[in-house]
Amino acid sequence: MTRQASTADIGRLGLAGAGLIGLHLLLSRLSPEFAYDRLELINRPIWTLVGLGVGTGALYLLIVRQLRGVSLSGVLLVWVVVVGIAVRLMMFSTNPMLEDDHYRYLWDGAVTANGFNPYVYIPDDLLREAEDFEEQASPIGRLALGSLPVIERVNHGHLRTIYPPVAQGAFALAYWIRPWSLLSWRTVLLLFDVAALVLLVVLLRTLGLPSLWLTIYWWNPLLVKEIYNSGHMDVVVLPFLLAALLLAINKRHIWAVVFLALAVGVKVWAIVLLPLLLRPLVTDPKRLLLASGLFGLLVLLMFLPIYLSGLNETSGFIAYGKHWEMNDALFMLFLWGAQLVSPGHAHLVARGVVAIVLGIWVLWVVRKEARGPADLCNRFLFIIAALFLLSPTQFPWYYVWLIPFLAIRPYPSLLLLTVLLPLYYSRFYFDAKNVVDVFDYGIVWLEYVPVWGLLIWEWLVRRKNRSEAGA
Repeated sequence: MTRQASTADIGRLGLAGAGLIGLHLLLSRLSPEFAYDRLELINRPIWTLVGLGVGTGALYLLIVRQLRGVSLSGVLLVWVVVVGIAVRLMMFSTNPMLEDDHYRYLWDGAVTANGFNPYVYIPDDLLREAEDFEEQASPIGRLALGSLPVIERVNHGHLRTIYPPVAQGAFALAYWIRPWSLLSWRTVLLLFDVAALVLLVVLLRTLGLPSLWLTIYWWNPLLVKEIYNSGHMDVVVLPFLLAALLLAINKRHIWAVVFLALAVGVKVWAIVLLPLLLRPLVTDPKRLLLASGLFGLLVLLMFLPIYLSGLNETSGFIAYGKHWEMNDALFMLFLWGAQLVSPGHAHLVARGVVAIVLGIWVLWVVRKEARGPADLCNRFLFIIAALFLLSPTQFPWYYVWLIPFLAIRPYPSLLLLTVLLPLYYSRFYFDAKNVVDVFDYGIVWLEYVPVWGLLIWEWLVRRKNRSEAGA
């Protein structure tokens, strides 16, 4: 049951929105201390950044609590939109804090926009060759020389890019707007972000849920920091996922699969949602074959340039799949177990076990057809949340994948990550002090143990409620 927002509701959300704006203003004032090469890492205000992240997340959780049972009024709608826009625009002129992925995006966008295959070139090698030949450099070499200092700051520059073709299109769009510009990249991110918001509003209305719940997405401070300050590209996948979900709800299954393929073209992990979209077609073999074949063809066409460029040790896809591990908790337990069984291949074994566990979970979730639109949304969230929590890399910006679906089903356990994931940035402090194990084997558990505990408690409560309802 929902009720119209009272004067007290409007007042509380008014103050909360003002508080969010104030905290993001402090965050923007902090960013000059993180300018590239300005200060040694140990001298940067890392703990202030962590504190602001945790504090802003705590305020956000209080806001979410106030949303329960309240429907959106015209005044609140305007205020929600204005606050969300304000905190995003505040980040547009800030220095990315402790993150540098955007340099790879800017470089890839230039390569793609100029008609080169971004999966062929290794930035470090290309720059060395271009500097040797200078005026006699090849066209791609001249592009590298003209990109300075962007190409010099590309992280993992010894690897070829890991970002799929649809993501490359977004990078190229930023280059076409203005070459080598972080501002133009942030503008592109805003376009995808607003598209996700619009689709989320449609989804909430389709489900008959309070429109005010869009605040859960639009005001999430972790999304704002990771997308608009750090410049991470994860928001690009959201409109494709939400469009696929809406099309599936409206039983446009073929088009839903097309948009899911486009999502895979942004983030490969989106493929785990395919069984959920194909499940309603099990009783219609012809359409099931058509949907599966179309999905496979689209993914094949998108990933063919990656395959033809060579999947060796210089490929970002291979390096990420085999070696990357960061800010994980549950995966660490699998890895410790794998080290006991197969010390020489522990990472490979742990990844294999996690893939099997995730596969079993997906099959369990799709074992029966969804009972309606709300149940289908819930299953989307269950699969994406499991993917995140099992992953060997649980960066704060990956949490963005869950946020629009939490606006539909706001589980407190998963929303708690908004408060706890900013602790990740303390790793930079311990790394600078040469005691990074304090984070990797200690503080990381503070991020996830409360979440897992609350998840188990929520499951027990739901199970008890179902038992009582059955009785």
